[in-house]
Amino acid sequence: MTSAYFAPLVSLPTIITEPGAYLTRGGERVKVKTVSTKHDFGCIGSYSDGVSEGWHKSGRLFAGVYSDNDIVKKDDGSA
Repeated sequence: MTSAYFAPLVSLPTIITEPGAYLTRGGERVKVKTVSTKHDFGCIGSYSDGVSEGWHKSGRLFAGVYSDNDIVKKDDGSA
């Protein structure tokens, strides 16, 4: 991907700050194992069914559109 693809993500707040449990926009719990501080999709984790995924540090899966699978917050255990 080109650096222009990541432009919409640069100004977003960082959601994924450490390995652990997070919640998606759709309410699903995911576990992030690897965190990246770069503008890439290097925050690697998996859904409860074991499917692997890579997120931007902002929690987004895509630069230009929202997804139910975007990470929106750390899981505090109350959901």
